[in-house]
Amino acid sequence: MSSTSTTDHIHRLDKLTVLSRILVAASIHISSSYLPLFDASPSTFLTPPASRSFASPLLRWDAFHFVAIAKEGYSHDQHWAFFPGVPLLLRIAHRLPVLFVDHTTSALAWVALLHASIAIPTTRAIYHLTLIHFRSPSFALLTALLSLLPASPATLYFAPYAEPIFTFLSYRGMLACARKHYFSASLYLAAAAAFRSNGILLALYVPWSLLIDPLLLSFTLPSPSMVLRACFHALLPLLPSLFHQINAYRAFCIPNPTPDAQRPPWCNNVIPSIYAHVQRTYWHVGFLSYWTPAQLPNIVLALPLIVPLLFHSVSHASLRIRGKSGILRPSTTTVHAVHATILCITLLTNAHTQIALRLLPALPSTYWSVAALLVERPWWGRAYVVWAVLWCAASVVLWATFLPPA
Repeated sequence: MSSTSTTDHIHRLDKLTVLSRILVAASIHISSSYLPLFDASPSTFLTPPASRSFASPLLRWDAFHFVAIAKEGYSHDQHWAFFPGVPLLLRIAHRLPVLFVDHTTSALAWVALLHASIAIPTTRAIYHLTLIHFRSPSFALLTALLSLLPASPATLYFAPYAEPIFTFLSYRGMLACARKHYFSASLYLAAAAAFRSNGILLALYVPWSLLIDPLLLSFTLPSPSMVLRACFHALLPLLPSLFHQINAYRAFCIPNPTPDAQRPPWCNNVIPSIYAHVQRTYWHVGFLSYWTPAQLPNIVLALPLIVPLLFHSVSHASLRIRGKSGILRPSTTTVHAVHATILCITLLTNAHTQIALRLLPALPSTYWSVAALLVERPWWGRAYVVWAVLWCAASVVLWATFLPPA
C-alpha cells in the first residue's frame, strides 16, 4: 500500500470535493434566480429582501419543519417525525451574527456553511474506510469519486437537512469502528442517530465487530464481559431515539389534569411510538402502502441506487454462507451488507421509496456496490455513472424550483 499514492489521492479528492460543492451551489443559485417556483411557500415565509438572499433557496420541503421546530419547539404532533439534531443546529445558528437581513435566512446560511466545512472530512472518511476494508488505494479512490455524485446533492451538501451531518458522523463512526476505536465509534454513531430515525441501525456496528466478526472469522465464542461491553456500545446509538420517544410520551400520554384533554390512541399501543403514528397518519406510511400506480415513477427513480446495492449485499451474503470472501466483498464488510439489506428492504416496503435518494448515500456500501459494478460489469457501471451525472444536475434544478421528488 503506497503512502505516496494515498497522499496524491487525498489531494485530488480535496480539490474535487471543493469543486463539486461550488458547482452545486452555483447551480442552485442560478436555477432559483431564473426559474419560477412551483410552490410559493418560500416567498410567503420569507419577505423581501430575505426571499431574494443566497440562503433562501435552501428553504424547501422538510426544511420548513426544521425551521418551525427550531423556533417553536415540537408544537405539533407531526413535528415528532423529525429528530432534534437539525433544529438544535438552527437554534445555535440563530444566535450567531446575522449574515443576511433576517435571522431565519442567516441561520440557514450558517448551517449551509457548517455542511460545507465537513465536505472534505466526509470524502476523506469514505476513502480511508474503503482503504482499510479493501486494501486497494485505486478502489478507495474510485469509491470516493463516486461519492461526489450523490443522488440528492442539494440536500446532501447545503440544505438544512439531517443528511449532510448524518452522513459525516456515520462515516466517521464506521471508520473509528474499523480502526477498533470502539468508544469514539459509538459516540460518533450516537451523534448521527440524533439526526435521523434510521440511525438506530448504526447500533449494529460495534457489537458486530466485538461479537459476530470473531465468531464468523475464527469461531471464537465471546466472553460474558465482551457481551456486556457490546451491549453498552449497542445502547449508545439507540439512546437518541429512545429519549425522543420518551419525551413524546411525556408530552402526549402522561395524564393531563385538564378535563378536556384526550389521550391519543397511539399511547395505548404495546410499543407507544409517536414516530410510527405520525408516519402512518400524515404520510400514509405502511407495509406496501406506497405501492400504487401513481407512485410507480418515484419507486423507479430510486431503483438505480437500490438494485446495485441489494445485488452487492446479497452476493456478499451468499459468499459468507459458503464460508468465502471476495476481493470486492471482504468479510470485514459483512455488517455493512446487513445494514444495507435491512435499509433497502425497509425503503422498498415501508417508506416513500424515493427518499432512498437521500438516505442511501450515508452508506459506504452504496458506492462500494457501484465501484464493484464498474470492475465486474463495466457497461452497467458506466450506465450508473451517466445516470448519476444527469440526475445530479436535474435534481438540483428540481430542488431550486421546489419540484418533487425531494
